[in-house]
Amino acid sequence: MKMMRKKSFLYFACGAAFCLVGLLGACGHGGATQDATETAAPEGGLSYSGDEVKETVVDDYGKKAIRIVGDESISHPEMVKEKKNCFIVMSKKDYYLYVYEAVDGDTVMVARYDACFSLKKGQKTESGDMRTPHCTMDDPFSITEIKDASTWEHDFGDGRGSIKSYGDYFLRLKTGHSGIGIHGSTNNAESVPGRASEGCIRLRDADIIDLAEHYAFEGMKVVIKAEEVDDLPFEVRALEKQKVPRKRHLNPSKTLSNADAEAAAPAPVADEATPASTGEGLPSSPAGEEKLDNIAGDDAVG
Repeated sequence: MKMMRKKSFLYFACGAAFCLVGLLGACGHGGATQDATETAAPEGGLSYSGDEVKETVVDDYGKKAIRIVGDESISHPEMVKEKKNCFIVMSKKDYYLYVYEAVDGDTVMVARYDACFSLKKGQKTESGDMRTPHCTMDDPFSITEIKDASTWEHDFGDGRGSIKSYGDYFLRLKTGHSGIGIHGSTNNAESVPGRASEGCIRLRDADIIDLAEHYAFEGMKVVIKAEEVDDLPFEVRALEKQKVPRKRHLNPSKTLSNADAEAAAPAPVADEATPASTGEGLPSSPAGEEKLDNIAGDDAVG
């Protein structure tokens, strides 16, 4: 299947099984009429997580950050039929990065990783606003470079000085803002999943290696969904069909706003084991903000 661009990418990703008119509106966010204690599925979607799965404000080296329960990484490169047909969809609401492949008019999930986004929610509008940009299926971002970031350092202004921060790879994104990319979380592993970055998307160091070496390529389409956007119809279909387990599917009405996070007193940070990357949980067949520290010699953000 030939990779399509811009609006035609919507058709490429969703396949013939879905209505292509008003796709983002159709997926809904499902929480407007729900009681706050319900975990029932939004219309056309999957059930929400229980109340025990929630965002928590913590102290992160003297700064506030948001954390949430981690999940297992899933990766099945052996399922990929044509790498050029793979694309990325990220959920800022649920703290996941998914890799899908368009296969014969359908969509298959081949990988999933926990992700850390910017400290503040909302659309990025300017340099230094501490927000991760988002987009839609009909106007996606794309990977423009895959850089060796194993020696890159960044100073987060938290007293630790310039430290290695990016893992082995930096996947630079074309978003309309400089320095935005997907990278590892060296010296900040505890921030994944959650909200702590200056605008970039952090993965665990093992996961950025897996993503870069098995799925990513220059020109790959990348969709970062806004916080109010839930699973898209083709995602619901793939997750149901493949019986993909996940710990986080948040009701948008229960998530923390920027004002909530600002007003909250940071909770004590408990040491938690980081879930390991795994190939389990999926059938074997488908049924840094805008400037990088000078030491890095680039413009990536944290």
